[in-house]
Amino acid sequence: MGILGRLLGTESTTPDLADDAELSARSWSWATTFPSTLTSPIPATYGAAVRSQPELALAAPTVWASARMVAASVSSMPWLAKDRRTRVVIANQPAILRQPDPFNPREVTLNQLAWAMLLRGEAFAWLTAPDRSGRPTVAIPVPNDEVMVSWNRDETRPTYTWRGMSMTLGVDLMHLKYQDLGPGYLHGVGPVQAIAGSIAGYLNADRLTASQFTEGAWVDGVLEAPNKLTAPEAQRLRDQWDTAHAGKRGTAVLEGGITYKPVMMSNSDAQLLEGRTYYATEIARAFGIPAPLLGLPMGEGSSLTYANLADIKAQFAQFAVQPVTDMLEAHFSALVPSTQEVLFQFGSLLRADINTRFSVYERALNAGLMTRNEARELEGLPAVAGGDEFTPTNATQEPAQDEPQPTPAQQDQVNA
Repeated sequence: MGILGRLLGTESTTPDLADDAELSARSWSWATTFPSTLTSPIPATYGAAVRSQPELALAAPTVWASARMVAASVSSMPWLAKDRRTRVVIANQPAILRQPDPFNPREVTLNQLAWAMLLRGEAFAWLTAPDRSGRPTVAIPVPNDEVMVSWNRDETRPTYTWRGMSMTLGVDLMHLKYQDLGPGYLHGVGPVQAIAGSIAGYLNADRLTASQFTEGAWVDGVLEAPNKLTAPEAQRLRDQWDTAHAGKRGTAVLEGGITYKPVMMSNSDAQLLEGRTYYATEIARAFGIPAPLLGLPMGEGSSLTYANLADIKAQFAQFAVQPVTDMLEAHFSALVPSTQEVLFQFGSLLRADINTRFSVYERALNAGLMTRNEARELEGLPAVAGGDEFTPTNATQEPAQDEPQPTPAQQDQVNA
């Protein structure tokens, strides 16, 4: 089978996926599982449904925002193959890093792998088109539901099947786990699987809040009369008030001792909103995202300032983004020559303001910790001749020798 035929699906020697009863039973479609189709309240046991079909969790705005933020950060960062010993960037970058999927830009491929790990706890990619050394040059993300993972006969190692084909791990297939729980676990675990119960609680609170506003007995205010009114009088008074003031601004004039009292949010309603905030905070914590980045409260006595913004960005990079990039680096490093390693460049994600950056470059250059070309690379500028030399500007120099002063006799000769 030719490579283009396998990629495009024009050649196949395996049964169609629809003929595989087991795979068909586990398949899903957006039409049947998208969260907008769920109209009934979610029971407590719905956490199991979230684990099996994590796309349902996208109905929770915090889940959507968290996963989108992490995946977008991963896909926007450059990655490079470097020499393991010298950490020098390889001049001719491997093809599998330049464009892993020949039908999509690199950013799209990384985004797809990151979304799969975040939502489903794992991602799969088909490895093919080996070069002369036998290393694959193509890594195409494949749907999780198409990959069958099971134990071998001795239950000592996992076996993989994709669309009826037996796949060799690391040769034909890549299996990236967001969190590997160790021996005995075939699948990875992600934030959605870990806190599926909290996500179900969030969705319940969200639906309850929506029904309170759309279907509950919600009134803006109460008109009170000093005397008991008949039903027609009460109806006429309410209609007159709504006609004159509903949805309008202005000054109301009341007669006959009638008073208007606005209805404030009850304690139970306030607790419902607090519950939604609690679940949202738990979701953000599971994804490793600092609360301020999602518009959530930081906690009593905390505030977002320019001084701690850099710390928040560093926390986001370390606890939210790095769990995904670590897996990508490890698996793609195994596909390049053993003398190389793949590393994401976090400089763009942690990019400070221009004054801070140039101050750091100056100190690093003065201390001999960075070359000019390394600083220019971080700023997206081309290298310059001689810029790879370490030339600290505060290098220790030999102190100048004091010139000997002439004797009085010598000075007299000079004056003569």
